Amino acid sequence: MSDSTTTVLDRKRPWLTDERELPANMNWLQTLFNPTGTSPRLHFTRAWTLLFMLQLLVIILPWSIALIFNSAGGDGQPIGEFGLFATPVVFIVTTLISYVIHSRRLLDAGKTPLLAIIPLIPLIIGLAVFMMTAQGQSAQYDKRFEMRQDYLADPDGFRAKQREEREKAKAEAEKKAAEAEANGEAAPSQAQGQGRRGPGGPGGMMNFEQPLPPKAEFVLKNALPPMQMIMILLSAPIAIWSLMWVARAPYFGRYPGEKEAVQAESGDRRPYEA
Repeated sequence: MSDSTTTVLDRKRPWLTDERELPANMNWLQTLFNPTGTSPRLHFTRAWTLLFMLQLLVIILPWSIALIFNSAGGDGQPIGEFGLFATPVVFIVTTLISYVIHSRRLLDAGKTPLLAIIPLIPLIIGLAVFMMTAQGQSAQYDKRFEMRQDYLADPDGFRAKQREEREKAKAEAEKKAAEAEANGEAAPSQAQGQGRRGPGGPGGMMNFEQPLPPKAEFVLKNALPPMQMIMILLSAPIAIWSLMWVARAPYFGRYPGEKEAVQAESGDRRPYEA
C-alpha cells in the first residue's frame, strides 16, 4: 500500500482527514456554550450555520406571515409586532453564542481568541444606537403626555396657545427670510416647512383625543428598528469574514495527502496534533 493512501473516516464526507471533525464527535453543548474549549472546522461551520438560520428565520418568517395575513384581508399587525420584539432578543442570544464558537475555533487554530470580539461589534453598536434612540423617544413621549394633559384640562385655551405659538414661529421665520434676502443670502430652509409643524411635532397635528400607548411600547417600537437595521448591516461583512477566514483560510487543517507538506512548511504541529 502506498504512503499516500489515506483512510476514509466517513464515506459521506471523504474530505475529512481529522477524526475530531466527524459529526458524531461533536458536542453541541460544549460547542455553543464553552468558550474555553476548541472546535475543528466542521463543528464551527455547523454551529455557525445554526445561528445564521435562527437569525434569518426571525427576520423573514414573521414579516412573511404578516404580509400573507394582510394580503388575505386579515390583521397581520400582531405577528409583525412579535417579529419586531423577537428579532433583537434572538440577535442578542445568537451573537453571544457566536462569540463562543469563534473563540473555540480560533483557539483550535492557534490564533488569539481576542479576535472573537469582532462578531460582538454589531451588538455593541446596535445597543448604543438603541440607547440613544430610546432616550430621545422617551423625552418625546413625555412631551406628548404633558401636551395632552394640558389639552384635556382646557381644550380651548390649549388651542389658542398653540395657535399663538405657530403664528409667532411663522413671523420669526418670515423675518429671518427677509433678513437673509436683504443680505443676499439663501433663506433658511426651516422657514419653508414651518407652516406644516403642529402641536404634535413635524408633519402635522397630534390627535389629543386619542389616548397615548404605554410608554414602554412607544419607546420600544421606535427604538428597536434602528437597532435591528444596524445589526443586520454590520453582521453581513462579519459573516463573510467568519466563513472565508475563521472557518477556511488560513487553512487550519489538512486536505488528504497534505500532512507532510504542511509540516514541512510550518515546522510546527497543529494544536490537535500535539
